Amino acid sequence: MINYILSDQLDYNLLICDDAGHGYANNMGWPVVKVSELNVTEKEIFAVDNRITADEAAKLEIIIRQNSDTTFLLKIVDPFMENVRHHYYEFLSRMSECANTFLLSVYQPTELADILKGQYKHRFIHLPYPYLKEREVERNSKLNRIVITGALNEQVYPYRYSVWKKVTRSWLRPFFFSILKHPGYAELSEKKQHAHRVVGALFVEHLSLFKYMLLCPTRCKIELLKFYECAYAGCMPVGEPPLSYPAEIAGMFLPLRPAFFVSDTLNIIRNGYDAGKVYTFRDFLRKTRSPECLNTILEKFLLENTFHTS
Repeated sequence: MINYILSDQLDYNLLICDDAGHGYANNMGWPVVKVSELNVTEKEIFAVDNRITADEAAKLEIIIRQNSDTTFLLKIVDPFMENVRHHYYEFLSRMSECANTFLLSVYQPTELADILKGQYKHRFIHLPYPYLKEREVERNSKLNRIVITGALNEQVYPYRYSVWKKVTRSWLRPFFFSILKHPGYAELSEKKQHAHRVVGALFVEHLSLFKYMLLCPTRCKIELLKFYECAYAGCMPVGEPPLSYPAEIAGMFLPLRPAFFVSDTLNIIRNGYDAGKVYTFRDFLRKTRSPECLNTILEKFLLENTFHTS
């Protein structure tokens, strides 16, 4: 059994998705424990949430070094080089020298995550987010539009930003597109409020109103949770696939190229939606990213790389 260590300081209820905290742990089927409640025994395996504070990281560093026979999985999410001086990534780098630590990345390693992978060597595992079949939404009637949502940071999401620029300047926008503003990160703001309430399950319900969803894997070509939310909502994926998808799944993504914006948009609207391909996309995620599948992969990895797994 893996125990998932949470921060005492962060209000995880304010997160807009299950990329960390109780949501991630529950989806994986792991019990949670806060840093302040941590009681380490040799036979247990712990996973550390990526949202712990600098003080909590310092406390955990002492615990990890003092319990060399206990396994600790250190979770990494964003791989971007901009995080190189962030306290959590500095913590990950320091911990790589401890043989009882393993780096668990929800994305394939790129940029900073790839550098850290080199430090951990064989003690690295790429384990995607869990996909939950029960979150799939069925809707008989959908709007023949492409929904665009997400942050518009040009450096991180260059493809989404370039398409958004085209859409907001085009006569096609009121006919074939719907834009939902990013709700912001309430857990990091003073007001502790989102810009709107369309988050979590309501976000998937909103997406399900539309036939198509624009997807951008960031400049690193990684499999964000938005790809799962597209499948949950029963949308046809439009845009760029992540590098983690096999050719037969990546090939289902409908192209919307900024250089051919008008013709690609009209082709999508006229001929793009294929319910069979939406089902194939869902089926791929169910079979390869279910919590049962991921926990089996992790158990096998730990069996091969540690002396105990319970």
